[in-house]
This record gives sequence, C-alpha cells and structure tokens, in this order.
Amino acid sequence: MNDFNLLLYAPEYASGFDIKGAGGKESVLITVRNPWQGADSVTTWLFIVRNGEEVPEGFAGQVLKGDAKRIVAMSSTHIAMLDAIGEVRCITGVSGIDYISNPDIQARRDSIGDVGYEGNINYELLLSLDPDLVLLYGVNGASAMESKLEELDIPFMYVGDYLEESPLGKAEWMVVLSEVTGKREKGEKAFAAIPVRYNALKKKVADSTLGTPSVMLNVPYGDSWFMPSTQSYVARLITDAGGRYIYQKNTGNASIPIDLEEAYLLASDADMWLNVGMANSLDDLKASCPKFTD
Repeated sequence: MNDFNLLLYAPEYASGFDIKGAGGKESVLITVRNPWQGADSVTTWLFIVRNGEEVPEGFAGQVLKGDAKRIVAMSSTHIAMLDAIGEVRCITGVSGIDYISNPDIQARRDSIGDVGYEGNINYELLLSLDPDLVLLYGVNGASAMESKLEELDIPFMYVGDYLEESPLGKAEWMVVLSEVTGKREKGEKAFAAIPVRYNALKKKVADSTLGTPSVMLNVPYGDSWFMPSTQSYVARLITDAGGRYIYQKNTGNASIPIDLEEAYLLASDADMWLNVGMANSLDDLKASCPKFTD
C-alpha cells in the first residue's frame, strides 16, 4: 500500500476521509477515519480497482471492482449526496423507503429494495439486489452488518458525514461518493459551489439586526432524549444561521442522552424546536411527547 501515497483529494472542511492514488495507476484508495461516535484511532479502507490493476499484496480493507453502478444506501443522507452529483440512479436498495422523500427514489420505489433496518436486515433481498457496494454508517460502534456482508462477499464503505464538526465538512463527503461512482471531478465541481453559497448566507445573517433565538433539538427515543455536542455540525449550523443551541453541557464528540424532565425544561425555554422527526404539526408533537402538551 506504500505506493498509494499520492493525494488525489485533500478535504478542505472534512476530517474523516481522504482519497489517494499511485503514480501510473488508475485505482484509488479511500481512507475513512473514526466513522462512528466515540471512535478513537479507527481506520477503514476501500480500494477501488480500475483498469484491471491488481489489489496491493496484503491489503486488508474492502475492495470495489470498478465503479459502483448498484448501491445500497443505509442512510437517506447518502441518497441526498448521490442526488447532488446526479448519480441517484445508482441506488438499488435503501433502508426505510417510506421515510425517504427523494423524488427519484419514490418514483422507482417498486423496483428499489427496502432491506430494512440494522438488527433486522433482509439479507436475502439485499443479496438479490446484486449491489456493488453498501454504504454504511456507525452510531456507537461498528455496524452489525459488517460480518454478514463479508460472509456474502459484498463490499461496504462507512460514510461518517454526520460526525463532522462543520456543515461544509458534512457536505464534502459527496466527493467520496462521487469517487466510488467514478465521477470525482463532477463531485468536486458540485461541492465547490456549496461553500460560496453557504458563506454568503452566513455573512447575510451576521450582518442582520435580528435577535438570536434559542434552539431545541430532537424528540424522545424511548425514555431518553439525545442531544448533540456543541462541537457537532448541527450546533455549528444553528450558530451560523443566527441561533443559539440551547444545550451547552455536551462538549464531547458524541450525542448524549438526557432525561425527559431536563428536556422539558429546555424545550420550555427554547424559542424554536427543530429536528422533530416525522412530526408535521403540533398535534403530531403532542402525540410523540405527551408530557409536553402544556
């Protein structure tokens, strides 16, 4: 692997990946670092074989033979990034199709396989989709799908976009997905326009005379309410949009649970409430958070 030290793409905003090549080679090596919450010194690799080249001797990571034409995306964010680079048609399988709003996916829902959720994956269906690559994400550890995918000889890659501290770092992961589909130049061009628009909006907010609303996030999960870190991309997004993230106790690198009583007090003091799951109205919120009806 020592030959693959030529940096083909160095992220400007993201910290979780890089893309390298080797002199005279068309194959590339994607390195993904710390792809789940709390990960420390965890590194995964995807080697993309091109032009009939050999996989380096002793390589222990995942191997994708050629560009991915058939992709199973386990997160809706993967779909959004592929859509942004014009490659959403590569998606042949998803997780939770009823909760995906992408028009192309919904238009093709009869031909797209819904493989289910981690812990209850329909591997028979997944195998029948004949994917070139499965896009995974980890929450508090490695995906439970890893061992079965290895057994089925289906390559996978972790996408750690949600762990980035910058909204622009999160968006920059579209370049990784453009690489696996053989469209990196297209992905770089699509991403390059995003910081320009984002920073223009950020400046517009900073120059305004509006107030600074406090912002509550999320809804309960069981008996807990998970609140992201102040260092997360969503907290940065709130700040850049002129708001103030209401929960300042979590300064780590992972979301943490708080009890419903503390969440109630935070929500009572908040000016805005975002990331409310599938709720589309106050009545929906009352149904998911009955203790908050007053």
